[in-house]
Amino acid sequence: MRVVLGEAARNRPFLVMSGAYFVCGLNLIFLATHLPTYLAICGQDPMLSAEALAVIGGTNCIGSLAAGWLGGRYPKHILLGLLYILRAIVFTAYFAMPPTPASTLVFAAAMGMLWLSVAPLVSGLVAEMFGTRYMATLLGIAFVMHQVGSSLGAWGGGLIFDALGSYDRAWQLGVLIGFAAGIVQIVAGGPTRDREKRPGEMVLVPSAR
Repeated sequence: MRVVLGEAARNRPFLVMSGAYFVCGLNLIFLATHLPTYLAICGQDPMLSAEALAVIGGTNCIGSLAAGWLGGRYPKHILLGLLYILRAIVFTAYFAMPPTPASTLVFAAAMGMLWLSVAPLVSGLVAEMFGTRYMATLLGIAFVMHQVGSSLGAWGGGLIFDALGSYDRAWQLGVLIGFAAGIVQIVAGGPTRDREKRPGEMVLVPSAR
């Protein structure tokens, strides 16, 4: 286990993926926490936020299945980066104009498709990088980064709103960080050139005769 953790700490694709996962949590939990308040400030019916979150949950099922299917056919790190970039684009399109019930539900459907779509791709990347023997531990470490980002997204969004009286800077920062995470994931999150054995795999050593 110590060897595997050391390898993960020095593995560039794993570190990039975990850092992007941090940004993933930051953006998603900012949205889940503050969307109801944002819609209330914009004068929308309180029921709209519940409907939006329900739509996110429903379309999330489709998005996760689709991402898993695509991950079996195309490079997972590129798909993962594209998901982060698409989220940034969807965020920009929605928050750049006053919300309406129709635009909010379309936004929720798009975000739902991109919501937990990262999970099958991250799981597949960890398996490709390290094999499956320590997959649960390494996924747990990556998910800790996601949860740290989630905490910052919920807390930081409120902090920005209290300081500035608006969510504008919060979603703008989320877009910039999300777009940057997507680019870095595509450029630096792919497999390395060296083909050394993955941690946890056995090496057969010929016995002396």
